[in-house]
Amino acid sequence: MLVAGGLLLTGPGTAAADNQEPDRAEDGCVALASEDSSEKYSEADKEAAEILNGELNDDMAGNMTGHHASCARAVVEATQEHGMDQRAATIAMATVIVETHLNNYTGGDRDSVGLFQQRDHYGSQEERNDPNWTTKAFLDELNFVYPGESWAGESMGEVAQDVQRSAYPDRYHYQVDDAEIIVDHFWG
Repeated sequence: MLVAGGLLLTGPGTAAADNQEPDRAEDGCVALASEDSSEKYSEADKEAAEILNGELNDDMAGNMTGHHASCARAVVEATQEHGMDQRAATIAMATVIVETHLNNYTGGDRDSVGLFQQRDHYGSQEERNDPNWTTKAFLDELNFVYPGESWAGESMGEVAQDVQRSAYPDRYHYQVDDAEIIVDHFWG
């Protein structure tokens, strides 16, 4: 089922990746063709990863890298630029943890790419691998599915599922606590 402006089923967890080199060379949350992150992140991102590794409790606990921190920071900054609050950022962050464990993949299940593993009807691969663009697309879908910020009083895990429409709806809920910790760290 396709909803205008919506996401299609993309599946949970880390996306499948091919063996290509990263397709962008700028600093920060670069698009990666594998789980091996490049050295394209700042010292501040490395420091944030070290701090967060000691605070997280689920999938990302002990697994944060400078690359993951740069992607998390990008999601938070895009949410702020979009004029949305920390709760919206937490929903987006929980989604990214489930979909890619904070990796910005150039490939995935079928035609899914990027942090949110968005399908090709969402936009070009370049757009979906741009952390700012893809986060705003997720937030636009959030507002489409839950008009008038009606998502604000709902379970964050359920909201993430309603936006993503995953075949594994229970996975988002388990990442909310860590998503809150990550968002709190970068919200500043």
